[in-house]
Amino acid sequence: MPRIAILSDIHGNLAALEAVLRDVETQKPDRIVCLGDTVGYGPFPRECFARVHQIADLVLSGNHELETALPGDEGMEDDAREMALWSAQALEGLEPWERMRADLKAGKADALAHQQEERITWVHGAPEEPTLRYVWPGYRTHYLQLNPQIDKFLSELLGRFTTPHGFCGHTHVPAILTTYEDRELFTVSQDWNRMFTFLGPQTIFYVPQGMAMIGGLYGRKVVINPGSVGQPRDRDPRASWALYDGDLVFFRRVPYEISATQAAIRALPVSQDTRNFFADRLSKGE
Repeated sequence: MPRIAILSDIHGNLAALEAVLRDVETQKPDRIVCLGDTVGYGPFPRECFARVHQIADLVLSGNHELETALPGDEGMEDDAREMALWSAQALEGLEPWERMRADLKAGKADALAHQQEERITWVHGAPEEPTLRYVWPGYRTHYLQLNPQIDKFLSELLGRFTTPHGFCGHTHVPAILTTYEDRELFTVSQDWNRMFTFLGPQTIFYVPQGMAMIGGLYGRKVVINPGSVGQPRDRDPRASWALYDGDLVFFRRVPYEISATQAAIRALPVSQDTRNFFADRLSKGE
């Protein structure tokens, strides 16, 4: 099995992307896959989109590519839509973007956002709803009270992936979704993010804490999220990506110069509220 570097949700954050690519180079992967949302939120959509298409073997579209190409289709909040409209202007004329935009306008969104190999499914969100559905247990305040309902929902999501291993982004949180019978994968020798990890009678939605290596995946049904390069939301502001070899996944965190990205966002020609919102959240990791 080749060693694959998996990136997702770069969101126009060039400083984070370049920091991650320097870390990727130290690991010498055989392939690089990007699961979508390379654009949106951040100040450098054009530069990030061009860079990803230079180095990645597979690049999917996400909901932000779809909203940028076809404004109004993704039901976004006003601030996200404002950034998507600005991103569309910044991307205008970039050859790989024009190709993707043409495919999206031609109705090829499913092909761009959901690809399947012999043992792996690649998707931005979830199969059947590749740019909309979150593989996610929901709000942690519901984890106890609605435990059976969340557990059933996660079981159904896991069942949508017809290959042994699936990869998705969209949530901006690194995670492994699997069945509870595979709980021995998650050893007591490393900590986990107790704020976001969900335990149900049938499923585990496991969120690692910092750098984490999970082995013994071969022969197990798992869905893996590498987290977000450009806008993590697990209370760790460092860029996140994952290295995978068929049996092991290595979640890696990379510091970058957050202040540089924040300054670039604050200089964008969008509303002040939008600038402040997307700049401030980067240093909080949420």
